[in-house]
Amino acid sequence: LQHLAVLISFLLSLLLMMFSLLGLQGRVLSFLNESKESFVVISPLQPLNVMEFTLCMRVSVEDLSDRKIILFSYRSQKDELRILREAKGCFGLHMGGQSVMFALPDLSTLGSHMCVTWEAEFGLTAFWMNGKRSVRKVHNVGHIVQSGGTAMLGWDQSAQNTSEQQERRFVGEITDLYMWDYVLKSQDIQDVFQVHQFPRGNIFDWKMISYKITGNVRIWALLRYAGSSSFAKE
Repeated sequence: LQHLAVLISFLLSLLLMMFSLLGLQGRVLSFLNESKESFVVISPLQPLNVMEFTLCMRVSVEDLSDRKIILFSYRSQKDELRILREAKGCFGLHMGGQSVMFALPDLSTLGSHMCVTWEAEFGLTAFWMNGKRSVRKVHNVGHIVQSGGTAMLGWDQSAQNTSEQQERRFVGEITDLYMWDYVLKSQDIQDVFQVHQFPRGNIFDWKMISYKITGNVRIWALLRYAGSSSFAKE
């Protein structure tokens, strides 16, 4: 029995390694309700040393109480890039010690597709929810996102204490996360939302993403149907 347990453990480790090498195409990261100190570290294809970006993901959340929820967290010794659901219908981009807030439709248990675009020259920043762009705001003109940090899903690295981290932790599902070191054209964002052909993510690409799971996070198959889907149509 002991040898069998060792063999099963080895096979599970090998399977997880294969998943990591294959990326997460067609799969969902599920952060369970009872999870504590559970998160996923994702490795960029190139350093986050950028003066503009587009970040997209599909998110499904059931707990829509009036609390902060971390959606994406990147932190280095000198910089940060975080996206939070700040409160009901309010989302924030935090970067380089500055923050900007947007009023948007709230997340849903049925799934939401969200993108954030930012460029340093004029500071133009926008959120895109289910293919529709918010008003544009000016944020952090001239900033450069610094490399050398850690990107994380499910856990706010910049929270001041454990209680704050627990309060902001993500509970729900994340899939189709992509990031580019430039601002996508409107049509490209529509294509990402509708799951059509679109440019490969050159910072993060869900199809080939490298990741490490800590805690109680599961990987499920993403089921899409011809008529409808909880995230998007194919």
